[in-house]
Amino acid sequence: MIYAAKRSPLAWGWVLLGFGSLWVVAGLLFVGCGRQEAKPPAAEVAQPEVPPPPPPPKPIAIAPLSPISVDPGQKVQVEVKIDRAGNSGPIDLAVSGAPAGVKVSVSQIPDGESVGTLEIAADQKLGDEELKATLKIQAKLGELAAEKDLELTVRKITLPSFAPVKDVVLFPGQPASVKVQVERSGFGGGIPLRLVGVPQAITAKVEDLPPGSQEITVQLEASADAPEGQHTIRLVGTVLGRDIEQQLNVKVDRTPIRLVSFRVLTLRPGDSQIVRIPVERRAYEGPIRVEVENPPEGVTIPAVEVPAGGKEAILDIQTDPQAKEGVTTLRIVSRVGGYTRWDPMILRISYGETGFLPREIMADPNLAPLLRRGSFGGRLTAESKEALMRAYGGTPEAHQAVMLGLRWFARHQAKDGRWSLKYYHEARPGCDCWSEFEKEVANEDVAGTAFALLAFLGEGVTHNRAPERPSELMDYRRVVQRGLEFLVRTQVSDTKSKEAGKLSGNMYAHALGTMALCEAYGLSQDERLKIPAQLAIRYLMDAQHSEGGWRYGPKQPGDLSVTSWVFFAIRSGQLAGLMISKDPLVRAQRFVDSCACGPAEMIRTRYCYDPRAEEKQPKLSMTAAGLLTRQYLGCRKDDPELVAGCQYLAQNLPPENATTLGQIYYYHYATQVLHHMEGPEFDLWNYRIREHLIRTQQKEGCKAGSWNPEGTDWGNRGGRLYATGLAIMTLQVYYRHLPLYRPIIRTATGGGTLGGEVKEGVD
Repeated sequence: MIYAAKRSPLAWGWVLLGFGSLWVVAGLLFVGCGRQEAKPPAAEVAQPEVPPPPPPPKPIAIAPLSPISVDPGQKVQVEVKIDRAGNSGPIDLAVSGAPAGVKVSVSQIPDGESVGTLEIAADQKLGDEELKATLKIQAKLGELAAEKDLELTVRKITLPSFAPVKDVVLFPGQPASVKVQVERSGFGGGIPLRLVGVPQAITAKVEDLPPGSQEITVQLEASADAPEGQHTIRLVGTVLGRDIEQQLNVKVDRTPIRLVSFRVLTLRPGDSQIVRIPVERRAYEGPIRVEVENPPEGVTIPAVEVPAGGKEAILDIQTDPQAKEGVTTLRIVSRVGGYTRWDPMILRISYGETGFLPREIMADPNLAPLLRRGSFGGRLTAESKEALMRAYGGTPEAHQAVMLGLRWFARHQAKDGRWSLKYYHEARPGCDCWSEFEKEVANEDVAGTAFALLAFLGEGVTHNRAPERPSELMDYRRVVQRGLEFLVRTQVSDTKSKEAGKLSGNMYAHALGTMALCEAYGLSQDERLKIPAQLAIRYLMDAQHSEGGWRYGPKQPGDLSVTSWVFFAIRSGQLAGLMISKDPLVRAQRFVDSCACGPAEMIRTRYCYDPRAEEKQPKLSMTAAGLLTRQYLGCRKDDPELVAGCQYLAQNLPPENATTLGQIYYYHYATQVLHHMEGPEFDLWNYRIREHLIRTQQKEGCKAGSWNPEGTDWGNRGGRLYATGLAIMTLQVYYRHLPLYRPIIRTATGGGTLGGEVKEGVD
C-alpha cells in the first residue's frame, strides 16, 4: 500500500498554478498553427508524346551442319555460321553431347562477325570400333539462343602392318641390312620405331619411318666374339598409341663357311705337297680368300682364292731342306668381306719314325743322370722345355696358362706351407674363389699340397733349383720348400711304427704326396728328401691288397682309380732312382688286367673301375688310366690292344668349343697315354686339349689362373685345387715326362736318336 504524503495549503496552490500555465501555452500554439495563406491556382503543363515500343528482336539461327568424320588421334575444324538476323553483339558457342574420348574446343564469335570455329579431337585410344554421336551446338547472343545438331563419326581404324621377314643369318664382324616392307592400310603418318630383345653380342639400329614411306631398313651386326645361337628381335612401331610389331629371327653363325682342315700333315724337310682342303658352305656361296698363318721357319704357303661356289681350297706347301723338326698348328684363315674365320691344321716336320730328341736335352750334362725313358729330366732348364714344346706342339699361350696357374697356387699357400683342398680360400684374405659347390670337398691338406707342389715341380722348380726363365720361377723355390716341409712334418717318420712313411690315411692323398716327394728328390738330388720319399713308397707297398690293388685304406680290395695313382707314385720313385721291389708291381699288373673289359678278342682295350662288379662297365677315365699303367708296366708300343685302346681314346677328343673344364680326370690320363705313343693321334688330341684348357681357365680377379671345378668329374670332392692341379699338369705334358718309347742313345755330338723298342714286362 502506498500512502501519499501530507501537503500544506500553500503547496497545493503552487501546483494548481502550474497546471493552469500549461493550458494557456497549449491554446496559443493551436491558434497560431491554424492560420495559412491561400495559394494561386497552378498553370496546366503539356505532356510529351510517348513513341510506340520497338518490335521484338528476330531470332538468330545456326546454318545447317554437315556430318563429319574423324580418325582416332586426329583433329578436325568445323565452321559454325550464325544468321544474326540483324542482331549485334558477341555470340557465345557451346557444345554438349560429346562422348568420352572426344574433346571439343569452341571460341566466341566477336561482334560484327557471323562465323565461329569448333575444333573436335578424337583420342588415339578410340577406334577399336566405329563411334557415332550427335553433338548439340548452341549459340547465344544476349537473350537470344539457337541450337543445331552435328552428326559425328569416329572411324574404326585399321593399323598398318609389317610384312614377314625371312630369317637373318649374321656372320661375326660382318654387318647386314634387313629390309622390312610396311602395309600402311590407309595410315599415312610417320611411325616411331624401336627394336626390342637385342642380345648383348648384336648391335641393331633402326630409324623412325617417315610419313608415306613403305620400307624400313634394320642394320644388324654381330660382334667378332658373338657366340653361335638363335635370337628373336622384335621390330616395334607405335601407331595411335598402339604397338605393331614384326619378329626378326636372327641366327649368329660363326661358321657360314668352314675349311675342313683338322688333320695332321707330315712332311720331311725339303719336301713339298699339294693339299686339298674341302670347303663346307652353310650360308655363303661367294668367293673366299684363304691365307695360312703361323707357318714354322722354313715353310712357305702362298694365299689362294676359292671362287664363288668353290668346294675346295688348294694349298701348295713348300719346306726348306733346313727346316727344323717339330709340330706346329697352322691357322688356315678364311676371309669373306669383314668376316674372318680360321681352322687348324697340324703340320709335323719330321724325318720319320727315328727322329731325334732335341739337342737341348741331350747336350746338357746336368740332365744326364735323369735321362731315361719317361723321365722328368726334360723340365729342368728353360732351353729343354722350349725345345720339347716345339717338338710336341706346345705354344707360348699354353705356357702362359701354366704360369698363370702357378701364380694362383702361390697366392693361396697357407703360412705353414700347406694348401688345403677344402679351405684354401682361408689362406688369402678377401678370396672369393670358393663356392657352395665345394662344400663337400674332402678335408685333405696332403692332397691339396701335393697338387700344388706337382704343378711347380712340373715346371722344374724345386727348393734348390729352377729354370732361369721365366725369372719368377726362381721366386717359387721358397714356395716349394715350405710345401715340402709341410709334407715332411706331416709324415710318420718313426721307422719302428707300423705306419712309418704315412702321409695321409686316404690312399689317394698319400699317393699324391708320395709323387711330390719322389719328384722333388729326383729333380733336386737333395739327400734330405730321399728317406721321406723312400718311406712313403714303402708305406704304399705295405698297403697293397693281396690281389694287387689299392683302395682308400691299407689292405682294402682295390679299384683301378686309386691303384693308378699309387702306381704312378711308385713309377715316380723308380724315375727318381729309389729302390722299388718288383713283386708289388707284378701283383699290380695282374690287378690291372682284371679290370680289363673290352671286347673278347681285344679285352685290354677298355677298363672298368671295380673288377668285382657284377657287370664291368668300361669308363673313359679308367680306360685311359689302365692303358697308362700298362705302358709303365712295359707294354710294347705296337701291342695290338694298346694301339686299339689309344685309337678309342683318340675318337673321344676334348670338346671344340666348351666353356667348362669337363672330364679333366679323363683328359689328364689320356693326354699322357697319347703323348707316349706320339704320332698323329697325339697331335690332334694335343691341339684340342691345349686349346680347351686355355679357353676354360679363369682370367679375372682372385680366380685368375685357376679352373672352376663345377662340371668336372670328381670336382665336388676335389674342388678348385684338384681341377687346377690336373689342368696344369696336363698342359705340362710336353716336358713333364720324356717319351716313354724313345730310349736315349747318346751320340758323339750330344744328340740322341729315337727308336728301339721296349720289352714287355716290368721295367
